[in-house]
Amino acid sequence: MITLPAFAAGILFGRSVFGLAPRVVLSDHITYEGTLLGQIEHFQNIKFADARRFAPPENYTPQEGSLIDASSPGPACPQIKDALPPFFAETPDISEDCLNLRIARPVGITKDSKLPVVVHIYGGGVIKGSAYDPHFEPDKLLSIAVANGKPVIYVAINYRVTIFGFARLPILKEQKSLNLGMRDQRAAFDWIKTHISAFGGDPDKITSFGTSSGGTFSSLQLMAYGGERGVPFNQVWSMSGPPGTALNITSDATTLHTLAVSTRLGCGTDLKEEEKLLECLRDVPMENLLKVAMAYSRENHPPLGLFTFIPSVDEDFLPGRTTTLYEAGRFGKGIPIVYGWAQDDGVSNAGPSHLVQTEEDMIRPIKSFASGLSPKQMSELFSHYEADDFRYELENYEARKEATDPTVSIHFFRLSRILRDMLFTCSSINFSHAMAKQSSAIDGNFPGVYLYALNQSMLTPLWKGAGMPYISVSHGSDHNYIFGGHFPEGEVSPADQKLSEHFVNSFVNFAYTGNPNVQGNSGFQNWAAVGSEGHSISEEIPVQVIGGPLGSGSSRVRVKGHGPGDLVPGEESAQQILGEKVDYEGMKSRTEALRLQQLEREKLIERCTFMNSLAETLGV
Repeated sequence: MITLPAFAAGILFGRSVFGLAPRVVLSDHITYEGTLLGQIEHFQNIKFADARRFAPPENYTPQEGSLIDASSPGPACPQIKDALPPFFAETPDISEDCLNLRIARPVGITKDSKLPVVVHIYGGGVIKGSAYDPHFEPDKLLSIAVANGKPVIYVAINYRVTIFGFARLPILKEQKSLNLGMRDQRAAFDWIKTHISAFGGDPDKITSFGTSSGGTFSSLQLMAYGGERGVPFNQVWSMSGPPGTALNITSDATTLHTLAVSTRLGCGTDLKEEEKLLECLRDVPMENLLKVAMAYSRENHPPLGLFTFIPSVDEDFLPGRTTTLYEAGRFGKGIPIVYGWAQDDGVSNAGPSHLVQTEEDMIRPIKSFASGLSPKQMSELFSHYEADDFRYELENYEARKEATDPTVSIHFFRLSRILRDMLFTCSSINFSHAMAKQSSAIDGNFPGVYLYALNQSMLTPLWKGAGMPYISVSHGSDHNYIFGGHFPEGEVSPADQKLSEHFVNSFVNFAYTGNPNVQGNSGFQNWAAVGSEGHSISEEIPVQVIGGPLGSGSSRVRVKGHGPGDLVPGEESAQQILGEKVDYEGMKSRTEALRLQQLEREKLIERCTFMNSLAETLGV
């Protein structure tokens, strides 16, 4: 750790005083010249690889002695240019020559600083994302870290998305050219590990972090090559991104999607002439391929086309289903992890609330993610999420909704929770236990795996303004906090800014130590790690509740929970206020007991045990 006085001295004699553009020289005399904004130095458009369309990345090295202008953003990989608020801004510049990264660091850092490195992998449903999106500006995160005497180096990487990154054909499998977006990520991490020391980073203290598919990619990188080639980072902080979010990776659907796009482009579907088909797809102008692929994707998975071209088992980079791999111990062990989910993580995948009025209406949205579920499995799934279990959610919404707000069925709340648990929560719990158990068996000093449930959001007013007041703590809500209260769409309240600072302090301490606990950091202490004992899911799992009117603090999930009858609805908040009938059961405070009650009513162990039994059907 750099002490504040020493770090301040670095600032005093750094380039900020003299007004010079910051420069970094690599060992082969390649110089990158960046820009200075306030007390943060930025280096952008650092090319790390070349890649032919539908081919793996090849490492890129500039000519020895080059002086490279790193003052402006590089292009994003091919994707829709339109903004998708509140998560993505408009993407003005796209190109297939897009494998570049950006680095940001506080002033005063030298090659001898050896600071922890945090690497951001953007999410975006595998259709959109850029290292330079304004939503991912790192300045506030870095400034909070500096203020607490624990500066870090920030890196963000580009990788190929949609059909450019995840096309699937038999010939591509033969050429080890599937999962190209993930191979791009791997190439970026290799560059970082090789060169980050020149920027003042520690190549042996790299934390990968991301939200949604960005977190899932971090998880999948742990299983790349069945763990036989190691892991290109040392720690993971994954927000709504466990390995199980990558549903259907054993399906042939992505091959069918690729052939459907090929047909629309006039390249045919004859797999006996695959080389001609592939060359035809390679010769299509980028704009045409993107336009047709995204139009098809929207038809396949409306309204945005998310998760049409996705990671898939290729018997190489991803040698099997994720559950099969980690149950067999075929993954990188000894990696400290934080997994989190948002309280209403599944709402955005449930569709418009007015379309879900009956149990029958729940089937189609679930099938869009889990098409292989049989009628018997669907019926059993519904039995674990009975309507009466969601009476509190419905009554809470009814008590706070205004006259112009839409009426929402209890079945919409059931559907949202099913999708949250299926996509985010249950896989987080299950893989956390596998990592903890197998890593602790190797190293008794393994720092551990930590879980949290986010219960506060800056986005709630935006959803209400958009006519969706039933969305409280939505998917992606963590993002604003981990970037230090960065919120381009709105004002940051004092409560949200305070939580942001606590969140960043915990994240940065994790980057330094592999442990998110920070003494004196309200709500981010006494955070217990997942136990390594027992079977796939133990009888008690520690979960930190973050944010909301009950505040952040420790809690746990147990086998037997309290019923919803103990709860009193009607308080208006981004978090559901819990009732008065609470047995402290030896806990230190009433709020701790209330947090426990909130988690227990979700029946997570019972429901996730069933959800994990569907792993083969779900393709995870």
